[in-house]
Amino acid sequence: MSGDEPSRQDADRERIRLLEFQLDHLRSELLHLTHERYRLIYSASGHIYHLLRPIEQRLADAGAAVAAHFRPREGKPAATPAPASPKLPDPAFQTLPARRLLIDVTGTVKRDAGTGIQRVVKEVVRASYCGPDLDIPVLAVRCEAGKLYAANAFAASLGAVTSDPDAEIGIEPGDRFLMLSDSWNAFDELGGVLGRIRAGGGEIVSCIFDLIPELYPHACHEVTVPRYRAWLRKALLESDGFLAISRTVAEELADYVAASGLPHRPGLKIGWFQCGADLAAPATDSPRPKIAAAVAGSAPVFLMVGTIEPRKGHRVALDAFEALWASGMDARLVIVGRRGWFEEAIVARMQSHPEFDRRLFWFDDAGDGELSYLYDRAAALIFPSYAEGFGLPIVEAALRGRPVICSDIPVLREVGRDGAIYFRVNDAEALAAAIRDFASGARAVDPAKALDVSWADSARRIVTVVAREDWLRRLP
Repeated sequence: MSGDEPSRQDADRERIRLLEFQLDHLRSELLHLTHERYRLIYSASGHIYHLLRPIEQRLADAGAAVAAHFRPREGKPAATPAPASPKLPDPAFQTLPARRLLIDVTGTVKRDAGTGIQRVVKEVVRASYCGPDLDIPVLAVRCEAGKLYAANAFAASLGAVTSDPDAEIGIEPGDRFLMLSDSWNAFDELGGVLGRIRAGGGEIVSCIFDLIPELYPHACHEVTVPRYRAWLRKALLESDGFLAISRTVAEELADYVAASGLPHRPGLKIGWFQCGADLAAPATDSPRPKIAAAVAGSAPVFLMVGTIEPRKGHRVALDAFEALWASGMDARLVIVGRRGWFEEAIVARMQSHPEFDRRLFWFDDAGDGELSYLYDRAAALIFPSYAEGFGLPIVEAALRGRPVICSDIPVLREVGRDGAIYFRVNDAEALAAAIRDFASGARAVDPAKALDVSWADSARRIVTVVAREDWLRRLP
């Protein structure tokens, strides 16, 4: 047996354990929905639905008949074009040194949903305009009807000192075009712009936030996976470089593209930067009574921040705290996060839990000031996620002097460094043991040793990679 064989076996066992965890989560969700279906069937509303079901079926049959009328008849099937093989781009244009960095903010200007992506866009642009001098000029731009405009109004809303209108701008030789915003449809919308950038000796750089839909499709919403996979394959052909929001994601991308044999632009460059965490609002002086009550008293409070979705580990956290409560430990678990997907079972479990609103709390609408209030009163942050692109709550907690107890996965090691307590991923017993050791003083860490990055640092790193060609990897 070779020396590498045991490590491969360990890695295989961990992959199997992760798949079993995902399967168990989906099984729990299915059982919950099945029980809800039975409850509906045997309730008054269920009986009403039973009476309406034949009408619904007749309408469905009528719709099917109408659709059938317009289908091609048998024997004359509609022509289906053969799937086109991916066409590798022709690197015919001479690349010039970087002169300017144009940050595309089109998606954020059109639809700011307040998600993490838009948050990164706004903070990087704010830091680029209001922070220290950078290696090359940075300009926020937006696209409209195939033309590029300086996004001055957008920059001004973030604190930039400018009163100039959003005038059309020309593309200059050596421009780098960074698609930092939501770029699901950007390659089609910006096709003409991208062509002119490359014709002028410039390059196209795409930001990638994670590879979760590729690596963990069962953790994602059903709409996300095909959409993401189509985007990634298009981006690999259209981009000269990728910037990931962590070094871990950059390495994952390079390894995944190479191992999967995905077509990509020759000489594809892959680099990274890290997100800042210096934007949090000050703690409110007057939180809602329910939020104040959640942290009142002498019991230690453990805070969990993140959308309710499979990979975030809410089931692991609740299992761990049930074990701690059963052993007599008086501690509180406060969860802050909106509902996501595949969350019906865990939400029902939380809301029906005997400790709900006693030692278990969930807030799906906490503002930044209330979140800061909770951070300031927490004993530690719990972060039991099994897949992340960065892990921003770890940095936010550390900046407030709050220790973190998190899953032992590479990206969280990158962010938490020596300032976090790590436990075996998806292992509720290991999490309970880590919390118990932390509460007793048996395990302690210095939050100051976690990653400390400002958004000014993020902007500087982005520009440095692009302007100085400081890429992590180059693919053949």
